[in-house]
Amino acid sequence: MGLLLEVRDLHLYYRTIKGVVQAVDGVDLRLEEGKVVGLVGESGCGKSSTANAIMKLLPKNTARYDGEILFDGVNIIDLDDEIFRREYRWKRIAMVFQGAMNSLNPVIKVGDQVAEPLILKEGYTRAEAEARVKELFRMLNLPESFVNRYPHELSGGMKQRVVIAMAMVLEPQLLILDEPTSALDVSVQAQIMNLLKKLKELKRMSMIFITHDIALASDLSDYMAIMYAGKIVEFGTIEEVLLDPKHPYSQGLIAATPVLSRDVPPKFLPGNPPSLINPPKGCRFKDRCKYRMDVCDNEPNSIKLSDSRYVKCFLYH
Repeated sequence: MGLLLEVRDLHLYYRTIKGVVQAVDGVDLRLEEGKVVGLVGESGCGKSSTANAIMKLLPKNTARYDGEILFDGVNIIDLDDEIFRREYRWKRIAMVFQGAMNSLNPVIKVGDQVAEPLILKEGYTRAEAEARVKELFRMLNLPESFVNRYPHELSGGMKQRVVIAMAMVLEPQLLILDEPTSALDVSVQAQIMNLLKKLKELKRMSMIFITHDIALASDLSDYMAIMYAGKIVEFGTIEEVLLDPKHPYSQGLIAATPVLSRDVPPKFLPGNPPSLINPPKGCRFKDRCKYRMDVCDNEPNSIKLSDSRYVKCFLYH
């Protein structure tokens, strides 16, 4: 498989009245065609900001945005915003945002909302766009008649499927999913996960799956990126990270996950994440780490453990 996306030394900072928030601070990430990367970490660690940086959805209070985002070999950070909007955003890279209801206009039928980019960007007639939306609804296990329904007439799981349809309607190469199941109950969550696995198999679609639930990410992902306080601290195949986690934070996340097959209670991960306005110097996990050493006051480099795996920790220097 070819390399579809490569992120190098990505930074995204926000300016606030309390100071500059270092939301994304030197992130490296790789994604092959047809594969899924699970981006996992605690709330506030920079997962959504990483996705927004890739989509170039930057707020007005952006204080720093640099690095490299190579998509099919093109550094999209350097692209003119209008060119990126016209040729990349939604056409080649699309995103499913948190909270399906917030992504839907309550006074417009869901079919019209899904069809809108086909009419405005691709020049479809209304009849052609409606036919394409119905085809997409069938694929996502939604009745065709739902094209004429309003968002308030749909359940949470149905709204999430409509939002996925909105992201897929232009057939992008990369689909970014930002906690698409966080507001759903367990049974509907399972339906959405089965749907995403079906899309991955049938469409060979590349995905970045963002979640704070490491068990959920393991159900879909081929690779896993563990994020902490604005940095990717470990990256590897799903088997490598789950069966042999190297970074102490990865070990803590996995130990805190309930395991049904063994009578082992989950272990609490002590402490709190640091402030991203004034993060500690050196390793940002050091104040919560049981292996802390004097050298941890310095910034750890990425240590390559294999062709597909790296970790940022002085235990492996």
